[in-house]
Amino acid sequence: MRYFVSLVQNEWMKVNSKRQVPYYYAFITVISLLLAVVMRFFIFKDQPYSFISFTSDVHFVSSALTSIFIMVVSAQIITDEYKDGTIKQILIRPASRTMVLMSKLVNIVLILLVVYMVTLFIGLTLGAIFFNIIPADVKLMQIVSDMALSLPNVLFYALVAFTTAVLTHSLGLSITIPIILKWVLGSSIVFLSSKSWYKFLIFPNLDWKPYFTGDTLPFKGASFGYSITIYAIYMIVLLGISIVVFKKRDVQ
Repeated sequence: MRYFVSLVQNEWMKVNSKRQVPYYYAFITVISLLLAVVMRFFIFKDQPYSFISFTSDVHFVSSALTSIFIMVVSAQIITDEYKDGTIKQILIRPASRTMVLMSKLVNIVLILLVVYMVTLFIGLTLGAIFFNIIPADVKLMQIVSDMALSLPNVLFYALVAFTTAVLTHSLGLSITIPIILKWVLGSSIVFLSSKSWYKFLIFPNLDWKPYFTGDTLPFKGASFGYSITIYAIYMIVLLGISIVVFKKRDVQ
């Protein structure tokens, strides 16, 4: 266990040393600042607006950007090892290939959680500076809940990018495929919701919010337990493919 923790720490240092994560924090800060200026001085110039509402707006604007960013990180964490020639150095360590992959996946989850916390902090800070500290229709815990309920969706497409990177070593393909799945296929597949096999697809089972908010369910007879089961099956299959391929593939 101690060795696995050291692997996770090593991966964390490698990802942050390449500056993609710190640059993304700066990018979100700039986007949020521009949003605050526009809303404060143009949209709500003469109207009170709650800093909590602004924090919710920041989360809404940044959610798609964060999803793409995590796809990129998930792909690069594999493809960069082959591009930089460091994959051999990793595999000569006493850790198994499965442990190496799992340490990378743990880092992806940690990065996503930290990005969410940083986004929340930026929203609250800029909101308090530019807007009114007054009650709002949306509550802080609702924003946190929305972030938590978005995790399954973001992590699924991150694992798609990760698995594609293991299979192809191509950064372009590893980013393109999950983007197409999410915004092209995932958005259009709803037109097939009348089909009996629709409930077995991953797409309608990625949104867990209706089970907690009372919104319209993704398909007739949907339940939280069923969606979790389908989600777990798809995630285990993708993870299994990654592990099997990574363990058997020779490193040149």
